[in-house]
Amino acid sequence: MIFFFYVSLVILLLIGWRLAIRKRNVTVFQNQPLVSIVIPTRNEENNIILLLNDISAQSYQHIEVIIVDDHSDDATVRKIIQAMNRDNRFLLIENTGIGKKQALTTAIQSAKGSIIITTDADCRVNINWIESILPFFSNDQIKMVFGGVRISGQSFFDQVQALEFSSLIGSGAATSALGFPTMCNGANLAFRRDVFNEVGGYSGNLEIPSGDDEFLMRKIKAKYSAGIVFAGNSAAIVTTASSKSFSAFIQQRIRWAGKWRHNQSLATVLLAFFIVGFQVLVLAMPALVVLHLVNPIIGSVLLLSKVIIEYILLKQVSNFLFIRWRWVTFVGLQILYPFYVVTIGLLSNFLSFSWKGRTLKSLIVSNKG
Repeated sequence: MIFFFYVSLVILLLIGWRLAIRKRNVTVFQNQPLVSIVIPTRNEENNIILLLNDISAQSYQHIEVIIVDDHSDDATVRKIIQAMNRDNRFLLIENTGIGKKQALTTAIQSAKGSIIITTDADCRVNINWIESILPFFSNDQIKMVFGGVRISGQSFFDQVQALEFSSLIGSGAATSALGFPTMCNGANLAFRRDVFNEVGGYSGNLEIPSGDDEFLMRKIKAKYSAGIVFAGNSAAIVTTASSKSFSAFIQQRIRWAGKWRHNQSLATVLLAFFIVGFQVLVLAMPALVVLHLVNPIIGSVLLLSKVIIEYILLKQVSNFLFIRWRWVTFVGLQILYPFYVVTIGLLSNFLSFSWKGRTLKSLIVSNKG
């Protein structure tokens, strides 16, 4: 029954995914609203200039770009100033607090645009990025738009990260299309500035190190039930770098997972517990077969059904995100993923993590830097 429920859940996600990427009838604004691009950054001297060059070259030019430095101690600020000398639409401000949510809040308070688009300093965007997102807001009912994010890289470790991350992007898009959005990514997120202020921005969860995107999504969803949509077109995809080491990857995932204890959506929390419980069952399946608690044929059929339905979903999401499909990566992820989910789920409740030179508890960000 547990396997049946899981396979049914993935089939439902597959239906939602097809709805999320279907072509929508959107109209171009008659006027050109000012769009505020907000980029929080800390210690990104090797990446920030690439993103700013991408933004300078955007096909949609009526923008302001607010870069918020979160107390960098490398050459990030110097690189930003160089970019400002080439493009007067760039503005550099200092974070008035500590952490990403404070940085975003500081920037949005300074923004003049009616539409806010956020991304991360280690991302790359294509020339039509803004132009592909903006038409969704021609519908007054739409309050938030989130787009796809792909991880780049050539190594096996990079590819495993890219495929695993694509499952999150696909799930977020699918659940949104089905009417109950569960996740999005701040690396590619747009919303109306007045709605951000209306729902109180990040108030109530500023002390939590991650979740700026998802907590804001849930606030907007609570007030505007049909106000969130996935930008299901390839031009809206943002590319980000993979974690360069296993340690950095684990630190990042612990930071992401730490927010779930603060999730106020009972359905989302129960779903998360179910996924962890299901992965525990997958890990236990060989032992259950050896102990004759599960028939070997039945056990094989159950595992094979899981693999097939996950392949169908992940292949479609990978194609959309322009992630090259590699069978060795898919098989490797099938083996590693249950261990990963269970381990991260446990560690996120107990361990601190390091992020951009700061050591933080998994659930609280210090006000002391």
